Amino acid sequence: MAAAVPAAAAPSAPPRSEGPRREGRRDKRGGGSEKSLFQSVVQQKRVAVPNLRAALDDDLEEDFEAALAGVALDDLITASTPARADAPIEPGTRLTGTVLSIGADTAFIDLGERRQGALKLAGLDLELVPSVGDVLQLSAGLRNEDDGLYDVAFANRAVAVEDWSQLQAGMIVEARVTAANKGGLECEVAGLRGFMPASLVSTWRVENLEEMVGQTLDSLVTDIVPAARRLVLSRRAVIEKQAAEAKTKLLETLEVGTTLDGIVRSVRDFGAFVDIGEGVEGLVHVSQLSWDRVANPADVLQAGQRVRVVVKKIDHDTGKIGLSARDLVESPWQRAGEKYHVGGTVRGVVSRIAQFGAFVKLEPGIEGLVHVSELANRHVRSVGDVVKEGEPVECRVLAIDPEEQRMSLSIKALVAPSAAVDVDDEAGESAPVEETPPPVVKKHSGVLKGGTGRVGGKSAGEKFGLKW
Repeated sequence: MAAAVPAAAAPSAPPRSEGPRREGRRDKRGGGSEKSLFQSVVQQKRVAVPNLRAALDDDLEEDFEAALAGVALDDLITASTPARADAPIEPGTRLTGTVLSIGADTAFIDLGERRQGALKLAGLDLELVPSVGDVLQLSAGLRNEDDGLYDVAFANRAVAVEDWSQLQAGMIVEARVTAANKGGLECEVAGLRGFMPASLVSTWRVENLEEMVGQTLDSLVTDIVPAARRLVLSRRAVIEKQAAEAKTKLLETLEVGTTLDGIVRSVRDFGAFVDIGEGVEGLVHVSQLSWDRVANPADVLQAGQRVRVVVKKIDHDTGKIGLSARDLVESPWQRAGEKYHVGGTVRGVVSRIAQFGAFVKLEPGIEGLVHVSELANRHVRSVGDVVKEGEPVECRVLAIDPEEQRMSLSIKALVAPSAAVDVDDEAGESAPVEETPPPVVKKHSGVLKGGTGRVGGKSAGEKFGLKW
């Protein structure tokens, strides 16, 4: 009993405090005071983002100027750009270059992409010598490994070579003609033997190849086999290239109405082809050769003849150029209105005949038309029944239009109408026209044929026992 009393009377444990413990748990889950402390430290260490437009601090400005002292900005940019390996230029390639400097006999050219070329000035005409800063159209040769310069020449001009190793197909070289044979020309290129077939000598046929011996020709290397010592050249390819480029340039600057001097290259039935420079040809149509009618152009122009022409029309799409030789001479129609008047009488020669009438040539360049209805007072079935080509005739002018170059003529207007009713006598009195009486037909008095007549007092039928 006594033992149970102390147990029952033992003081109980103090009750747990729930408030602080729960708050501690909440602080632990949410970071508590440690997190708030970290955030405050971070906020204190934040730095404002600098403004690029704002000026630098004094100490930074001094350091920047000290680092760039004596250094140009362009040099700095160039030094920062990585150098590119220059791509090799194939021989014969056409490119554009700018003249950097000019030496005693060489012009140094900037070819772009850190590449430079050397242009030989020896042998050039004074007007072809470039100046510093000029932009040139060039043809590339081989690269000189010693100085790294490319041998260049004017576009479609020869590039100097020294041996077989420098020759490649597509290059333009200087070829000296040493001999000629039936097949073509034997040439020499820097001591190397080459051959040029007759068909590749020129764009037109060369009648006598012997005349070209001793000449130096800019030629294109078309085929090369060093092992076989074979070198085939073409001057025609160079001429065609030059003509194509010259034609393109000429078409850009040529204007209608420009007067040019040219050389007749060929004569055809429809006209003549005239070289107006740099291998560019234009056509003078047969109708533009003269104000007078031309039947055969060969009667007016011959191959090789120098002629003065004016540009008539230009077709930029096809590259065709129309020329005229007659426009340089005053048209006879400009004074035709003063020389010929309506109602006047003119004399000419029948130049040609058509179904609808005849053309009468009054003077060189002026023709008039006599319509079939104006040939005669009667109905005309064929023009050739009234007039013939080459026959002189006299006509009356019915109408004239100098601007349209047309004139209407009449032959029947000058022919007096035939008298059909009256004829004047010597006394001036009119007398009726006597008509011719019809011929008198005599009656037949002989025996009629066919058995109707009588023979010996009897009819032909009675002889056979017939009774009429």
